[in-house]
Amino acid sequence: MATESGENGRLCYAVSAMQGYRDTMEDAHRVVLDLDAATATSFFGVYDGHGGPAVSKYCAKHLHNELRKHADFGRDPIAAIERTFLRMDEKMKTRKAAKELCEYGGNEYWENYKKAIHSSRFLPICGEKPPYDGPTSDGCTACVVLIRGNQIIVANAGDSRCVLSRNSQAIALSTDFKPDVPSERIRIENAGRTVTVTEARGNIPRIDEGIAISRSLGDMTYKDIEGLSPLQQPMTALPEVRTEDITHDSQFLIIACDGIWDCMTNRQAIDFVRIYLDSNISLAAICEAMLTHCLATPRGRDNMTVMLVRFKTTLPPPSPPPNIPPAGGHSDEAPPAATTAEVASCSHS
Repeated sequence: MATESGENGRLCYAVSAMQGYRDTMEDAHRVVLDLDAATATSFFGVYDGHGGPAVSKYCAKHLHNELRKHADFGRDPIAAIERTFLRMDEKMKTRKAAKELCEYGGNEYWENYKKAIHSSRFLPICGEKPPYDGPTSDGCTACVVLIRGNQIIVANAGDSRCVLSRNSQAIALSTDFKPDVPSERIRIENAGRTVTVTEARGNIPRIDEGIAISRSLGDMTYKDIEGLSPLQQPMTALPEVRTEDITHDSQFLIIACDGIWDCMTNRQAIDFVRIYLDSNISLAAICEAMLTHCLATPRGRDNMTVMLVRFKTTLPPPSPPPNIPPAGGHSDEAPPAATTAEVASCSHS
């Protein structure tokens, strides 16, 4: 289990990741507390890899930088996030990216490509290189959160998830994109593919008995139909983007891969964190406790990553209507006391 934590003037965070019972660790994550000072933007990302760790590691290293460089980042962050997710697929089709992805490896495709690159150096035709179409047999989901000023911006492609605790209630800020989601099924079938559910494949909805999600980064095998745009392919990298204001009763966010949500509902996860926070337990310890809890459940077999983001300062609740005295008279009641922002302590995290 690996854990890290940190804070700035507005929030504090912790993240824990565990390989669990899997042979390899395919999750990755990235936190940049001060991604952009001019817009007061913090960045949090969880990337759940499949077919190997290459794509998740690549995205954890590059996606936030691509987002920061986007021309719309300052004035239109939603457009910038959408285009950056799509841009990551294009970047991974370049030979420069291929070299880096090969180093991450993790499956037979990258091993064979690495061998082909090595062999091409000895070919008689100068400059001849093996064909490359991007990561065809591996990819990752991505759940990315920006905290900008007093706004939460969540971008999600896949089945990782972001949940907000507001007044101790669980507020889902993302959709799990599975092939049987009605809008996803329509796109998949319009692209000529089929949503299947078979006992041999665990009775889980899949695309042509293969992958069990409908949005991801990478997975070029499901994005190669000629004549269709990236948004029309059976799988797309386009994220769903939601925004939510940070209000006086906003407490914390949970951002986690499906290894957590296979074991806990949104409500259970929020209650789990709240009970520990009420006992003044650190965010890092809470993340580790959640992984340990999930690992002990029957479905806790996957890689697991959980990230907690706690808001230090929240807005005061709305003031009551002013006590207006009658015309020509005076009220005997004292004016309401001034309110101050509630500050959540993060010193223990």
